[in-house]
Amino acid sequence: MNQIQTITEENLKDFITCPYKFYFEFIEKRKKSINWRQVAQHVVNKVVYSFYQLPAEHRHSGKVLRLIDEYWSKVSPQIFESRIQYYLVIAKITDYLMENITAESKRTPPLFLFEKLNTYIEELEVDLSLTFDVAEWSDSSFVIKKYLVDASPEMLTLYYHLSIVFSEKVLKRTPKRVEVVTLLDGMKHVFTPTKEDLQEGLNYLQVMKYSIEDSSNYFKTNNVNECNICPFLEECDHEAREFTQKKYLS
Repeated sequence: MNQIQTITEENLKDFITCPYKFYFEFIEKRKKSINWRQVAQHVVNKVVYSFYQLPAEHRHSGKVLRLIDEYWSKVSPQIFESRIQYYLVIAKITDYLMENITAESKRTPPLFLFEKLNTYIEELEVDLSLTFDVAEWSDSSFVIKKYLVDASPEMLTLYYHLSIVFSEKVLKRTPKRVEVVTLLDGMKHVFTPTKEDLQEGLNYLQVMKYSIEDSSNYFKTNNVNECNICPFLEECDHEAREFTQKKYLS
């Protein structure tokens, strides 16, 4: 068992994506790699941050296009699997980001804009950190928003529970909505929490903490998309073959 004292949003995300890769990077401290999804997400974050920093009268679709062009121009097509993928990704991000973010043009600036919060969760006996990408606050409403390149159902569940726990523990308020926009498919995932969801969120994070601490859970993912861009693929396949041989011989 590995005793975990601090858990970040990225730790949980990486563990869900592939526990085996998480082991290499988090436990063995191997050098992390950068893939096209991470680069595209960085561009999205920069665009969203810059857009919300603008005065309301300057928040329009033309400005979104200029911001995307500014930040995407620094992205090399070589990190993608093909040039076709490179152009498809930016086309979808542009279309769906413009569609969703320009609807926010007349609203007041968010209370939190890519604000990283840290707190000690007594029930979990762990320090937990989360970044609120966009959080709008008023006397009558509290809405959390996230713009992602893509997200699996497991990842959406993670963001939802983290948002609930942090909102209740740090801000002492239940969000009216948690919205996650996934830009490769144009979907908007909307959750409406209640105060009763806090305990469910704590239970979920407790299970995640135990899973990370127990090294028997560091198994290889079956996500082909992740395997194709994983820097540990060759080593992972080699160890998997050795395990299979030993199991067969025994």
